[in-house]
Amino acid sequence: MSSEKSATKTVVSVMPKLVQLLEPLSADERQRAISAVMVIFGQSTTPAQSIDLQKEGQEVRHDVGEGISAKAATWMKKNALTRGQMDHVFSIEPESIEVIAPKMPETGKRKQTLKAYVLCGISSFLKNGDTTFKDAEARELCTKVGCYDGPNHANYTTGFDNLLTGSKDSGWKLTNPGLSAGAQLIKQLTPELNA
Repeated sequence: MSSEKSATKTVVSVMPKLVQLLEPLSADERQRAISAVMVIFGQSTTPAQSIDLQKEGQEVRHDVGEGISAKAATWMKKNALTRGQMDHVFSIEPESIEVIAPKMPETGKRKQTLKAYVLCGISSFLKNGDTTFKDAEARELCTKVGCYDGPNHANYTTGFDNLLTGSKDSGWKLTNPGLSAGAQLIKQLTPELNA
């Protein structure tokens, strides 16, 4: 039996089980369930993903476009973030995502350094669904936005609370609280785009 026929046979055998599971759900719930499963498998349901947001009782559809991972698209929906906000803070290309925010909010280099590291984790998350990044990338961003303080930088990176884990040598990983802080940071950086 050819592999194409075998694959078709497998799909046909799975269909009744899927229908049985999805039948009690509304059309919207079915779509969300299918999308969630696709995210778990690291796939999108469409080439250019879109997310739905609630705005004053109306459903508003936002295209997150290409270049953003499926996990990040789900995170954007959960945090009511739009592609416009992402484009204001990041340069999103098919092969790379770079932080383009000119400065960090807050005063004081310690707080600005924390925010720069959080944005590095978000940048990685947008690109590949993984929140890990190298210390060198975050230091480069700190220099770019004017908060790198060579003599004190190592001290600043010990005060990340529960937002980041890791070290200079092993790299950093943004935690779930860090993802939430990242969403708030993006909103701080894009006040004119917040609904």
